Amino acid sequence: MVARDLRKVADALPESASRNGLQLISASVGGDTGLRAHLSSDQYDADAVAQLAAACGARILYVDLEHFDANEVDVFPADEEDESLLPAGDGSAGDDSAVLRRRADELLTAARRREDALEAVGIAFVVEGVVHEWQMTAAWADDLHARHASLVDELQQARYERSGTDEPDPLEVQRIADLLRKMPAVISAGSHSLRRDAADEAFPPPNGDDDWGHHHMLREALALAQQAIQKDAADAYRTIENTLDDTAARLLDQGVLDDVHDAPTRRIVTTDFLTELTGGHRPKPRTVTLLLGRPTVKDFLVRQKSAAKSEAQQALPL
Repeated sequence: MVARDLRKVADALPESASRNGLQLISASVGGDTGLRAHLSSDQYDADAVAQLAAACGARILYVDLEHFDANEVDVFPADEEDESLLPAGDGSAGDDSAVLRRRADELLTAARRREDALEAVGIAFVVEGVVHEWQMTAAWADDLHARHASLVDELQQARYERSGTDEPDPLEVQRIADLLRKMPAVISAGSHSLRRDAADEAFPPPNGDDDWGHHHMLREALALAQQAIQKDAADAYRTIENTLDDTAARLLDQGVLDDVHDAPTRRIVTTDFLTELTGGHRPKPRTVTLLLGRPTVKDFLVRQKSAAKSEAQQALPL
């Protein structure tokens, strides 16, 4: 997604909100508190989200326009400059220190060309106490943040190796990994940098930011946790797809589809149901499609449509 297309998304939001009877309000979209459902920009565009909000009964659509700050990807900010933290080198163009410094400078130069450009558009609406969020980020911003995360990881590894700290205790690494594996903020994170931020917040370094042994231990634990999260999600949805009729019965018994009368909203509430059922793991579109295609669900939808039609006819004047 290039910057000009992202700007078109932002500029079209007022008309889209108005067309769907929604009031557009600027707000900060995002967070990890309360019940939240994330709508994928791969499946929905901004106008589709506005239609969904209206179909679900929302009256307010919140919008958050994020503009890029190059300082966010500065690996060596001036107020924290400390050359001693770089890996040792002989000063040649090929030593580790020079390579890291050059890559960091190249990243910052590229970032400054994008200063104050529109980085992301986020919109959200609230239904039944659940915040439904959608965000689209410019591809160039994703690339810059990914390069920054990679450089920070390499720098922390170099600092750890230079510190002479002993290798982390494997049992402690596994203990932290097991805790991270169950954290909603880590499970739902859409990128490595967000997972790392969540891990850093949950397990801050006990001896300050220069505790390179802790940083190294947390990196290893997060890598293990991510592998486990992927396995947990695969196992959970394999079980669900092998027992679709049982899952469909739970979907209907809990009344998830009772007050939903259009296909897009049905997919949203079904996605929310499966995410909660699996402890925070979002389903793939195929799982939602398979579940909504079960005979019991299709029979329910036929009865629901018939009842709605009958009620509409009874409401007509004689």
